Amino acid sequence: MPLPLNPAKEVRREFFAALRDVGFGLPRHLWAFTQRRARLREFATLRPARLAAMPRQENIPPLKRVILSCGDASGETHALRLLEHLQQRHPDLQVEGFGGARLAAAGMKVWEPLADLNVMGFRDVLAQLPLFFRCVRRFAESLSSFEPQAVLLVDYPGLNRHLLRIAARNGIPVVDFIAPQLWAWAPWRVTDFRRADRLLTILSFEKDWFERRGAKAEFIGHPIGDSLAQAADREAPAPALDPDRTWVGLLPGSRKREVRENLPVLLQAAACLARRRPDLGFVLPHLRQDLWPLLDSILKPSQIEVVRAPGCFHRVLPRLQAAFVASGTALLEVAGHGVPPVLVYGISSRLADWLSRHALAVPRVGSLNLMAGQTLVPEHVGRHLDPELLAEDLLARLEGPVREAFLSAMEGMRPQFATPGAAQRACAALEAAASPL
Repeated sequence: MPLPLNPAKEVRREFFAALRDVGFGLPRHLWAFTQRRARLREFATLRPARLAAMPRQENIPPLKRVILSCGDASGETHALRLLEHLQQRHPDLQVEGFGGARLAAAGMKVWEPLADLNVMGFRDVLAQLPLFFRCVRRFAESLSSFEPQAVLLVDYPGLNRHLLRIAARNGIPVVDFIAPQLWAWAPWRVTDFRRADRLLTILSFEKDWFERRGAKAEFIGHPIGDSLAQAADREAPAPALDPDRTWVGLLPGSRKREVRENLPVLLQAAACLARRRPDLGFVLPHLRQDLWPLLDSILKPSQIEVVRAPGCFHRVLPRLQAAFVASGTALLEVAGHGVPPVLVYGISSRLADWLSRHALAVPRVGSLNLMAGQTLVPEHVGRHLDPELLAEDLLARLEGPVREAFLSAMEGMRPQFATPGAAQRACAALEAAASPL
């Protein structure tokens, strides 16, 4: 198996690749913009994949060494569950790479705590460029010193596609767990991900999109199917909620920037709701303890009483009648608990706001709406969000025909994203890639 003998050369190669990406970035985005209508038409033709049967796990050679890379809190949650499956099946397994405190506590040797930084957006990436290139060098060095049997990449395509290229050039099997959403924003980058031995998709329509472009894609189901069944057991106790009140969730997102841009408008919408429905109560569950100082700094000046629920999320969701939710995994988690959501995603940048409305090649933003092929969840995305409109949409989901229609639709859709087994299927894919027949 050829291994990189010159990590510095690998870093230089990826540095110039990054410069090339920056130089061609604007022309590529302009080209993608001209193709938007064609891409929207293609999106309408994508076929939903069927979830494969649970793999048989017999006579699998033991895994000894794996490199894992994930760079945000959501990815770390999914990586943690997969790591637990791997450790159960391979007790002598050594896992090293990039992650966060939770993966380190689970026994992984974390080189850099990328998942705790939660870098998001172009400015954050620029500020962390020295760190990222240090990560690329450490990865290249470890292919020689650690000699992994396989590399497991979890989401985070900005960094992970560089690691994928290095591993593929040097003959190391690569499994990409949670394929990037290139179908929405950067279709040309599929060239990198075609090099993965397994590209694991979590939304039913993604497999068809990637296979049309030559990638070895496999639909494993959404990881929240596992979290819905198990996550509440790991959380802090939920706060006491008055049973005589109707509770609305305020879920501003898992990153600092999301909290800053979403929570203020959610509080304004909550104020509108409180004036019209004094019986409503508001609760904010959040798992990231490090974000509570920021959350409290925004909550404190508000005149709306909000029940804090630090350290818990899934324990609170079943108590909600409806919720404001930032776009992302939380949207599916809320829907999985039978709670009608209203999607809210504030954007402060003029450019990002324009791109969200004109450049994305998808008819909708929320993953639930994309899978349904219709707008089940109202979407409020952009720079100037109207709290009154947010309140109107949420009121319609507290009771009445809109709520009943959503719950009825969920009966048919829930198996698409809430069936357990994604981590087990990903584990089997990694074993197969590391031990080809």
